Amino acid sequence: MKLPEFIQRRSNAFILLLVYLFFSSILAYIHTSKNDSFIVIRFLLILSTTFCLFLFIHILIKSRRHFVVIIGTLFLFLLLSEINYLIYFGEFISEGVLDSITETSTDEAFSMLKPVLFIMVPALIVTVGILFIYKKFITVKFRPILPLTLYIVIGSICMSVNTNIKNDTHKDYRLKLLVLREFYPAVLGNVVYLGVTSFSTDIYADTSEIEVFNDAVILPPQNLNDDLVVLIMGESSLVSRYSAYGYHKPTTPLMAEIFNQKNGGCIINNSHSSASFTRDSIPMTLSFNIPESNDNLFINKSIIEMAKYNNYKTYWLASYRQAIKGSSNAKFGFIARKSDILDFTDKDHDVNLSELLERHLEKDNAPKKFIFIHLRGSHQPYSDGYDDIDKQALPDAEDYDLTIHHTDRTVKAIYDVINKYSRNYSIIYTSDHGEIVNVGHGMSRGIDQFLIPFMFISTNNRFDCQFIESFRSSNGYLSGLMNKYILSNLLGYQIDQAILDKEKNNDRILLPNHHNILFLDYLELNKQP
Repeated sequence: MKLPEFIQRRSNAFILLLVYLFFSSILAYIHTSKNDSFIVIRFLLILSTTFCLFLFIHILIKSRRHFVVIIGTLFLFLLLSEINYLIYFGEFISEGVLDSITETSTDEAFSMLKPVLFIMVPALIVTVGILFIYKKFITVKFRPILPLTLYIVIGSICMSVNTNIKNDTHKDYRLKLLVLREFYPAVLGNVVYLGVTSFSTDIYADTSEIEVFNDAVILPPQNLNDDLVVLIMGESSLVSRYSAYGYHKPTTPLMAEIFNQKNGGCIINNSHSSASFTRDSIPMTLSFNIPESNDNLFINKSIIEMAKYNNYKTYWLASYRQAIKGSSNAKFGFIARKSDILDFTDKDHDVNLSELLERHLEKDNAPKKFIFIHLRGSHQPYSDGYDDIDKQALPDAEDYDLTIHHTDRTVKAIYDVINKYSRNYSIIYTSDHGEIVNVGHGMSRGIDQFLIPFMFISTNNRFDCQFIESFRSSNGYLSGLMNKYILSNLLGYQIDQAILDKEKNNDRILLPNHHNILFLDYLELNKQP
């Protein structure tokens, strides 16, 4: 016996609602449990907003107006992209990932095209399939008033509740954005976050000199004999892939020779970065920025400005893929634009950075120079990070190892130029962060994205291996948070020992969700079962 049409429609509508509720429950549960705790009220709120999103998408794509259908299709595509990101990386999109989207350069954005395609192409295919099914076979329609009312009510409640998120002097708007993302994790929170932050990078546009030194800095600075201080910053460089640290393939024979103790150099073990994103780690190297807050970035002199104060001419040299244009790379670009010279290569490979360095050194008679060199390094796609010489040297190596070998050649070429033009120098080679090979970095889990090399050599006997070791934490690790203090000493500044000891033994890292955690706690969380 055939059911009456209105009963059939209600039955179909009920089935659809159950399907939406089922998928919403799964997403809400995963999101609620991501901090290793399950809170029922949070789960119910997230379940409600996610369920409403499913209803909104249904309502939009069933509209008779083409423009409304396009909006619904876009939201469906974004939702499926987020789900695919969750499947691909095993976690939700973090604030760090979104910040990197709004603050990255065009070249770096294109370099991440491959993983983006793995996420978006399947999402696009499924979107087209769902759209076809809904247009051809689904006749159920819902009214928007109930989900819209629920959406707004939950939003009003969430935005009025106090949170424990630290308010940042220059980014207090983030407080509400983080709350919004917490309770509207599906599409809306991310879209609003991207929209607001993309228009907020003007806080990094000011290039005027900051007058105030950090409390840790003791004035006045000394006039050292070193006429050249060079920091070579690698990119996405995992220490366990360096033959200088025991890797079985000869990826870094040249650096092993340069930084050998017989040469007066140091190859430092157990070093880790302060963050797993470039935009966060470099500011914590070149300014007194800390994981808890960005305040010091704006109120204290950076290492660049401190170098200039002590009569060093400052250079920021980088691969064109790390170029700083306008407000892109905004957070560390805020520091870079304080340099006397800001210049980039116009060639593909890092080894050409030595030519750029030589062009500047051969024509510059400034008695003292501080030079920051930012490599493209081992950033994805790895196939762009090496050349035929590397392939000939390591014919059976995988792409990532070849990028490390290319970095080895790059550092050697830079070292040779430095020796050609200076006899009094200090050189640091380290990396902004590590890499989970063939996955990437900026993930909530994965210790490899923090494990980095640290190598040092100086012609000044005051700055030996024991000097570097003095910055090691009581936990046995040298943190990227110490880079600013090491550089301060190399540039002639003394550091208040009490402040240094406090920072040194409070070894924490910044996670992609903008929370910080003690490094040893993170190490414990990431131990292999």
